[in-house]
Amino acid sequence: MAHLVAVCVSEKRQEPKKALPQARILADGGVEGDSHGDHETRPISLLRLEDILEVQERVGFEIPPGALAENLVVGGLPDDLAPGARLAVGSEALLEVIEKGKRVDEPHSYDYRGICLLPTAGFFLRPLRGGVVRPQDPVEVEP
Repeated sequence: MAHLVAVCVSEKRQEPKKALPQARILADGGVEGDSHGDHETRPISLLRLEDILEVQERVGFEIPPGALAENLVVGGLPDDLAPGARLAVGSEALLEVIEKGKRVDEPHSYDYRGICLLPTAGFFLRPLRGGVVRPQDPVEVEP
């Protein structure tokens, strides 16, 4: 089963996010306290743990949670989540996948030591239902 590895926020854009022991996903926004929570259509970003580990192995150094500007790190998710897929996170939050990667015309101005995964491997989500989430919470893809 998929599980939440980390939930991360940053107070300012273009800063690495910091992992928290828990965070609240707002029903009408993103992750509480995160600088991207005001994005109208996709305020939450997600990277799969497997994609991060693959890059770590290739580059030879550790990438801490949040360093790639992601809000959520999830282990065990399939890499082919389509727009419209719904993710139940923990016992409260429900998120909808809006898109995978960034649009070609959309700039991405943040990287960690030259590494940038959100434009190609990241998922962008919007909350359908808010709630508190914590590392180790189960993440289920709803049919």
